[in-house]
Order: sequence, then structure tokens, then C-alpha cells
Amino acid sequence: MTLGPLQSAGACDPPKFAEPLRITPADLLRLRMESDLALGEMRAEVVRADYAWQRHLGRWYAEGREAVEAGEPEAVLLTRVLEGLRRQVLVPV
Repeated sequence: MTLGPLQSAGACDPPKFAEPLRITPADLLRLRMESDLALGEMRAEVVRADYAWQRHLGRWYAEGREAVEAGEPEAVLLTRVLEGLRRQVLVPV
């Protein structure tokens, strides 16, 4: 049963049966080579995408680490201010 894009479900063709398919050894070899080539291209694309993702994560990590390290003086300053407020004394900045 086959349905065309503009046919209704009630307008069906009679069932069609596939004829036996004959594949020669040369056809099998060609199919194998083509599938290996396609899979190789997919693997290469996955490796490139993974490498790009790892590089991107590395940049995020480096930027985050720099931000945290740059924030230490601010944390030290905030600690000094809070201690000064607790003692009700002005602390030079």
C-alpha cells in the first residue's frame, strides 16, 4: 500500500511486492567503502566538535579562574571594612 501526498487514505494502490534484489560482491564492496567513508567523515566532524567544545570550556575555566583571583583583593577589602565596622573604627583603605 502506498499513499501519495495528495491521496486520501481511502484511495490506496494495490499492494506492491519488491522484487528480489541481487547484489554482486563488487556492489557489496562499493557499499562498504562508501559507508566507511561516510562514517569516517562523521567521526572527523565529531572529533572537531569535541575539540572546539574542550577549547571553549578551557577558555571559560581560565576566565572564571581569573575572575576569582581578581576578586580576592575585593574580598580582603570587604573583610577589613566589616571588621572596622564591628569595632566602630575607620580602617584606612
